[in-house]
Amino acid sequence: MKKLLLCAAIMSLTACKSNDIRRIADSVSDIAGISNGNAPVRVSGTANNQYTTKTESFRITTATKMKNDVGLIRSIKAEKNPKGMTMIRFVSLHQDSGAEIESTQYLYPIDDNGWLVDSPVTMFRYGRSQMLNSGNYYLKSESKQGKFATTGELQLQAGVTNVVTIEML
Repeated sequence: MKKLLLCAAIMSLTACKSNDIRRIADSVSDIAGISNGNAPVRVSGTANNQYTTKTESFRITTATKMKNDVGLIRSIKAEKNPKGMTMIRFVSLHQDSGAEIESTQYLYPIDDNGWLVDSPVTMFRYGRSQMLNSGNYYLKSESKQGKFATTGELQLQAGVTNVVTIEML
């Protein structure tokens, strides 16, 4: 256990992005059995996962990353599809109740330099699969009511349907 925590501390001090550090911390707490429930729960806040009183404007149509991601990208499962094309489908859940919630997704491709491409892939039909290219994307998702959101990075596999489950906060 001490070796695992030491390894996580060393990795966090190296040249990792804040998202990498957050993922490492989530993984360590999962392995140590510290998380509440079956999966890690991440809240909006500063890079060290503390609550913050500062607000940040959220615009789903603007190709900008949030300083602090909100919500949680719970899982990305790959399902075979008959066409062998790269596709994506979202399942959105309300973080408190776990109830399914309709949402709109904007996926901004991330180029090789880490910049967001201005023209997003948009998904207005909730629950349906849509074809797109594989690779890295920055997700901005908003509930149909506009009260809940999720942001974060995704890596999509080629030739399968990527089923992305998100929790909206």
